[in-house]
Amino acid sequence: MVYNKTKKVLARQEKLRKKILAAAKEVMAEDTAGKFSIKSIAQKAGIATGTFYLYFANKEALIEIVVQDLYAELLAIIKEERARYTDVFDKLRASMEVCIKTFLKKRQMAKILLVYFPEINSTINSKFTHIEKDLINFVKEDIDQLLAEDRIPPQDSLVSATAFVGTFREVMLSWLNTEEEVDWEQAYNTLVEYNMRGIGKK
Repeated sequence: MVYNKTKKVLARQEKLRKKILAAAKEVMAEDTAGKFSIKSIAQKAGIATGTFYLYFANKEALIEIVVQDLYAELLAIIKEERARYTDVFDKLRASMEVCIKTFLKKRQMAKILLVYFPEINSTINSKFTHIEKDLINFVKEDIDQLLAEDRIPPQDSLVSATAFVGTFREVMLSWLNTEEEVDWEQAYNTLVEYNMRGIGKK
């Protein structure tokens, strides 16, 4: 006989699943070397280790879902901010500013997406590469439009977009790793202006 789960049971299971994901994000942000265990996540979530496997096949499956969740959240924030503008330069600037502000506000997200994934196994690195390519293509589309409108000097838009995203990532990493006091508004304004000059904005 097939057991049909009631709405109450499904709601309880979804709540526990979200609790496990929240615990995983905390553990991953604390351990950016990728050496954490399923046991540590279970302890943080307040569940038995065996319960974890009722919701996720293994650690890699959990990590992939965490990446997807955080990336989808970040992308939604960026798209919402970009929608407020019509000019391409404004859209590009808005993308950077909201991304920087989001990472500074959501340090857990920043640590996982910027610090964690380049340090762990090839399976997850390939997922990180896919995300990075998405962000590069996002910038490339803006640069292509600016080139079509003859608003920036001729250039290889893919190379420029790759450098644009790479510079952003490296600077954000240095901010996350510093213990010195930083004038954040001046810092991110400097980064935004640097990248805009890099593609040829006068």
